[in-house]
Amino acid sequence: MGNDRFIELASKKLSNEISSDEEKELQHCLANSSGYRIQFEALSAYWKSSDTEYADNALAFQKIKSKIKSQEVAPENHPETRTLKKRPLFYLWRAAAAVVLVAGCSYFFYSKLSTPTNSAAGLKPSTWQNKSTFVREKSAILLTDGTRITLNSKSSLRYPASFTGKTREVYLSGEAFFDVHKDHDHPFIIHTEKMNIKVLGTSFNVKSYPNDSSSETTLIKGAIEVTLDDRPSDRIILKPSEKLIVKKGTIANVQKKQDKLVPAADADSGTQYVLTSFTRLHPDDNVVLETSWTQNKLIFRDENFADLANRMERWYGVSIQFKNDDMKKYRFTGTYQKESINEALDALQLTEKFHYKIKDSAVYIY
Repeated sequence: MGNDRFIELASKKLSNEISSDEEKELQHCLANSSGYRIQFEALSAYWKSSDTEYADNALAFQKIKSKIKSQEVAPENHPETRTLKKRPLFYLWRAAAAVVLVAGCSYFFYSKLSTPTNSAAGLKPSTWQNKSTFVREKSAILLTDGTRITLNSKSSLRYPASFTGKTREVYLSGEAFFDVHKDHDHPFIIHTEKMNIKVLGTSFNVKSYPNDSSSETTLIKGAIEVTLDDRPSDRIILKPSEKLIVKKGTIANVQKKQDKLVPAADADSGTQYVLTSFTRLHPDDNVVLETSWTQNKLIFRDENFADLANRMERWYGVSIQFKNDDMKKYRFTGTYQKESINEALDALQLTEKFHYKIKDSAVYIY
C-alpha cells in the first residue's frame, strides 16, 4: 500500500467515513507495518487533541524546528524501512505542527483553476458546465452524483455534466458551501486558485475570491485533505471544526490574537498557511461565522475594514474606496441581515470616526 492510500484510509477511519472493505484494508496495513502504526498513532493523537492544545503545539513546533532542519528525512515508499533514529523526530514534527506532512511521496499535481485538464475528469470540453452568480445573488446547484452546492455571490463553479472518471472534480472561484454525496470509490476534489481540496467527509465551506488576500476552507463535519499548488507533496488534513487559511506572505501576517494558530511553513518556502478553529457565535447553537452567509447574514468578528469592505462590496453590489489607508486598519464586530448600505455604514460610524459618500454604486470612505 502506498502512503497516499494509507493517509486516505486513516482519515476516513478517524472521521467515521470508512467503509467495511476499507476498514479491512486499513487493519491489514496496520497489522503488517510498524511504520504505519506509528503514523496512525500520530494522526489519532492530533485528531483527538482539543483546541487548547494548539498553543502548546505551536511552541513545540518552534522549539524543534531547528533540529528538524538539520536532519534529512529520506523519501520512502515503505515507512517500515525508515531508521529508528529519524522516525521519532519526523513524527514529532507532524504532531507539533498539527498537520500531516507527507515528505518525499509522489503525488498527483493538480492543475490550476484556469487550466482544468480533460483527462482529470475523463470528459470532453463540451460536457463542462459553468454556473456564475452576480453580486447579491446566491445559487443552489445539485450535481448528478447527489452533491449539493450553495454558491455565494460573485462566484463561479465549473463542473462536468456527469462524472465518468475515477474522481469527481470541480473548479471554484469565489465561495461555496459543499454537502458532498458519499462515494468511497470516487473521491470528490475541488480546485481553487491556491489550493486543492480532496473530500474525505461531507460538509464544508470554501472561500477563494481572486481579489482577497487569503483563501480558506472550513470543515463542519467529516474530513477533508488540502494540498497547495506550489507544494503538492504536503498534505493538510482537517478535522471537524477546523479552518485552514492560505495566504501569500509570512505566517505573522495572518495571525490574530484571539486565534490559537499553528504555523505550518517557513517564510521562505512559498505559500503560507495556518490552521485554526472556526468561530462558533454561541456555544449552545450551530451558527458558525464562516457559513453564516448561507443563512443570509453578514457576520464579522474583529475584522479589519479592508477585509470587511471586500465582503460588503459583494453583499451590497457596490465598490468601496478608501481615501486614507489608515482607515483600512479599523476593526469591527457586527451582524448585517436586512440593513441597507447606508444603515450598515452608519452603524460602523458608531465605533470608529470616518465619513462616507455614495455616488451611484461607488462608496467613498474618508
